Amino acid sequence: VTELVSNASRLGFKGKTSLNDDLDVIYQLEYEASIDDGDKSGQTFTQRNSFVGLQGNFGKVIAGIHDTPTKLAQNKVDLFNDYEGDIKNVFTGENRTKNTVMYTTPDMSGLSADIAMIASEDENQDDAYSMAVKFNQDNIYAALAYDMDVEGEDTSNLRLVTKFSIEDLTLGLMWNKFEDDSSDFDEDGFMVSAAYKMGSNTFKIQHASSDIQSEVGEQTSIGMDHKLAKNTKVFGFYTMQDEDAASSDEDWIAVGIEHKF
Repeated sequence: VTELVSNASRLGFKGKTSLNDDLDVIYQLEYEASIDDGDKSGQTFTQRNSFVGLQGNFGKVIAGIHDTPTKLAQNKVDLFNDYEGDIKNVFTGENRTKNTVMYTTPDMSGLSADIAMIASEDENQDDAYSMAVKFNQDNIYAALAYDMDVEGEDTSNLRLVTKFSIEDLTLGLMWNKFEDDSSDFDEDGFMVSAAYKMGSNTFKIQHASSDIQSEVGEQTSIGMDHKLAKNTKVFGFYTMQDEDAASSDEDWIAVGIEHKF
């Protein structure tokens, strides 16, 4: 099967307006556009992170549609995000939620935290919460994140992420545990990734294994990015995905181009 894929192409705008020396209004509107066939779940455009908020010495508060702190905590450890090798095919926790209010603390010597409340807007359903504590300094990144009721009532998701660089080599590790008390479901999984820069090229490899999305699910990807300019690259990858319980075995090979503007 041959496909032309848009890979989450997006457009939008963002900005800020200073109210005084210590306080800014911030805003963003972002939409995904399917430039391959103009059809994204029956729509031409679908909303991505869009919000209005305030930021100052106290940190930042936003309200709208946004990635949860748990999703943000991965910090690009997923080297194949938005491709077929995206970790969302293996793990829970990759959520962009509506009706979200999120507070981000100021950076305190590399330490920061995100706390979000997702309003259910339903008297018969509990509000959901997502939070993450992150440390980012020099060549080391680490995060601990937790979701409560984000995937549904009586669910929880715990995520541990770390990433570190040694000259041109960057290594990443993620562990994810999902529980659903209503069905006594309790599974975890891990992902490891490595990227090596050599001039204008970046060589990538990633492996994920978990029973969360499917029983005995595994996903392995290898790829290379080649920078043509600061905001433009061409890329290629090969992804293998296995689900033993469903006797499913799918492979993808792809080449593409990405331009940021």
